[in-house]
Amino acid sequence: MTLKEVANIAKAAGVPMAYDHFDEEPAPPYLVYYYPSENDPMADGENYANIRALTFELVMDKKDFELEEDFEDELRDAGIAWYKSTDYIEDEKVYMTTYETEVLINAEQS
Repeated sequence: MTLKEVANIAKAAGVPMAYDHFDEEPAPPYLVYYYPSENDPMADGENYANIRALTFELVMDKKDFELEEDFEDELRDAGIAWYKSTDYIEDEKVYMTTYETEVLINAEQS
């Protein structure tokens, strides 16, 4: 998978999206995605694959199950499995549904 393909998955959510953060945060719903870490396998002193943790955060002012299901369909279509959690952020009065996964970046397609 390429970095551009990941960005296209985020874009397919159909809401404002950004990598890591917005300069000016839009009104919910919106989506932020980022790579919090890398877990590249190594051998003989070199990394031989680019495995990145990938997090999508879907922020909503009210719980929108249909929006979540539509985004999850995009993840499934891309062959991405995920762990999901939802929190209510009291200070901001929003729900944040977080999807955590790992992807192999720039892998050769078979």
